[in-house]
Amino acid sequence: MNKEELIARLSTSMEFQMVTNLTSIIESNDLKITDLLDISFHRKKEVAFRAAWMLEYLMTHKPDLFVGYIPELISLLAKQKNPSAMRHYAKIIALLTDRKAHHVYKDKAVTTDFEPVIDILFTWLVDTEVLVATKVHCMQTLANLAPRYDWIKDELLETIDYLVDIESVAFFGRAKQIRKQLKKIRQKV
Repeated sequence: MNKEELIARLSTSMEFQMVTNLTSIIESNDLKITDLLDISFHRKKEVAFRAAWMLEYLMTHKPDLFVGYIPELISLLAKQKNPSAMRHYAKIIALLTDRKAHHVYKDKAVTTDFEPVIDILFTWLVDTEVLVATKVHCMQTLANLAPRYDWIKDELLETIDYLVDIESVAFFGRAKQIRKQLKKIRQKV
């Protein structure tokens, strides 16, 4: 399927069948991940969202195919402004850095410089316009990276303390888990 055909498919109303329809497109077509990355910046927000959802699906279901595109996704992170697509980008980075990540992602994470990503994640975390689901993934990624970048722990805890009274219950729930995760890291040091 070429890029224009893919955009046309993603532009159609999907109603309650979005997951089924997008999964079907992925499984029945030879999609170019570079096209999906590009489409995740489409001017139509719902098209961009659907492309970002497909990227997350590919990341979780086809790791050997997706792993080579991690550097490109990371380089595009700061440019992503679509709130719904940001959520999927942040989740992909959280999954990439998770200690239970697929082995191909663990290998990729070891050789990846996350310094530029860290700044973006902290920025998104404190941005009042960013969706709470994105913030939760940012917080998780930062906690995942804390053992590698030891300065993150204190900065993240301070940021959580600041945000916990401002954000929603969903944020508070994940913040509690992140504090436990960070406490375990402190005990190892």
